[in-house]
Amino acid sequence: MFFKDSSKYNSILLSKGTNAAEQIQAGKIVKRAGMQLSEYVILGLGGAERSTVHALKTAEAVNAIEPDFVRFRTLVPKINTLLLHQINKGRFQLLSPHQALQETRLLIENLSISTVITSDHYTNYLNLSGKLPEDKDRLLKAVNQALTWDPSRFRPYFIGTQ
Repeated sequence: MFFKDSSKYNSILLSKGTNAAEQIQAGKIVKRAGMQLSEYVILGLGGAERSTVHALKTAEAVNAIEPDFVRFRTLVPKINTLLLHQINKGRFQLLSPHQALQETRLLIENLSISTVITSDHYTNYLNLSGKLPEDKDRLLKAVNQALTWDPSRFRPYFIGTQ
């Protein structure tokens, strides 16, 4: 899908090989087959400029799919990729730790399904685990608390090599 940025940025292609409608359809097929389903959400995939849109559209798709698990990962650029080139040229801005947490909060706020949330990957800025809807307030409280932390408390920026 194309993310059209403001005129100071070039358009860049973030190709996931699918779109929301196809993901929703595939997820519903898996669920109808009686299998457990995990959906992975990549925080920051919209960049800083499209973070809100990314969170809202992702929540919309996840709500439609109704997966058993939603697992958060934070976007980490990889070496020798177009994305890293675009970042280095200033055409794509990664989320800061606080921006990633704000996107996390917006996602959780907009999930209206029964599911398990897990954010326990080394790429993330905060470990979270809970069931929705019953743990939503606790999860949001944890995110809000982390948003008060000094940025130096979070893991450093890094480029993935795998």
